[in-house]
Amino acid sequence: MIFKLLVLNFNSTSIEGINSIVNSEYPNIDLYILDHHRDILSDIQAISPEIVLFDLDNQLNPEEKSEKLLYRISHDLNLPVIAFSSENIHKDTFDAGAINFIQKPFKDVTLISNIKSTLALIDIQEAIYEKEREIEEKNVRIQFQIENELKQREIIIRKNKEIMADIRYASRIQQAILPSIEYINEHLQEYFILHQPKSHVGGDFYWLNCQGNRKIIAVGDCTGHGISGALMHMLGSVYLNEIISAGTYETASDILEQLRDHIMRSLNQTGESGETQDGLDIALCVIDCDKKKLQYSGANNPIYIIKNKELTEIRGDRMPVGIHVNFDKPFTNQIIDIESNDQLYLFSDGFADQFGGPKNKKFRYKQFKELLINICHEPMNIQKEILNNSHDKWRGSTEQIDDILVFGIKIK
Repeated sequence: MIFKLLVLNFNSTSIEGINSIVNSEYPNIDLYILDHHRDILSDIQAISPEIVLFDLDNQLNPEEKSEKLLYRISHDLNLPVIAFSSENIHKDTFDAGAINFIQKPFKDVTLISNIKSTLALIDIQEAIYEKEREIEEKNVRIQFQIENELKQREIIIRKNKEIMADIRYASRIQQAILPSIEYINEHLQEYFILHQPKSHVGGDFYWLNCQGNRKIIAVGDCTGHGISGALMHMLGSVYLNEIISAGTYETASDILEQLRDHIMRSLNQTGESGETQDGLDIALCVIDCDKKKLQYSGANNPIYIIKNKELTEIRGDRMPVGIHVNFDKPFTNQIIDIESNDQLYLFSDGFADQFGGPKNKKFRYKQFKELLINICHEPMNIQKEILNNSHDKWRGSTEQIDDILVFGIKIK
């Protein structure tokens, strides 16, 4: 093993003995000797030994005690010092910074064992220093990652705030497109609207247009929910208003067919493979209050009519308003006789499809029908409250999976 050993302040006889002992164990050692009192620290620093053997019995500098020089070597230069003395001053020596103490006279094995233990301690310290450097480097990298993550988090938070601001604004726009409560109250006497989008905006919408005693009511369920559903809702509402304003319809089914044409043109749907399948399901009713007739046309969505606590389901066509294998097939127009106090329900699939309950299953239409029959004797506003509470209880802690819309109307 090769290392630098500095012998400091020994007399010539002791130096010869130390040289003989050390070379017998470490023949390739680099041995340095200092016995003068010039700029001793600079000389030691220039040599940069691994171990210093320091005899405290001789003073190198009359103005500086050996213990003070020992302190400077061990602390200022951070070098391991094995101190020697004929006196038993091990406590003072260790206090001054020595790593080991040997009392003279000493045996060969004592010197060698002290050098070996010091070398082992140096190796341990170097391993510790290396680990500390690795830890420090890792800490620097971790700190850098934390700072980057914090910056990314700040960016995400800012972007989320911007997105939420946009969504809230979009929600206000969507609410403005829906019929106002004032308009509905003006034309409907008893009704309720349970409308719970999955997010701030949604694809479920209700629509109302009244001309004299004719009331045209629709509930639509657009493809998707959130922003995509809201965009389809806007298209559906705008085109329904346009169709009614143009007055080019005679039946409820005419309205759906014209709506389908508008939607397909807007989405460039021609029936070719690979096209977007966006569209909407809808139930649309034209109510003639004087004649007590109800026209109904539906795209996948049925309606329920409760008369004398008996529920009748009237189903629409099994195709959406939009591209479909039967997009050139006309919608069916159904005419139903109605009476005062009959109750009409238009709805999307969100209520019946909600997961929950003790087994986390769908609410399903059968249970939805039973619930409507059980509450049909209640005023419409109470029915809404019961439906809302029933949904919340069924859902529990389960996430809402879709937009929810139920529109109930009592015929007058």
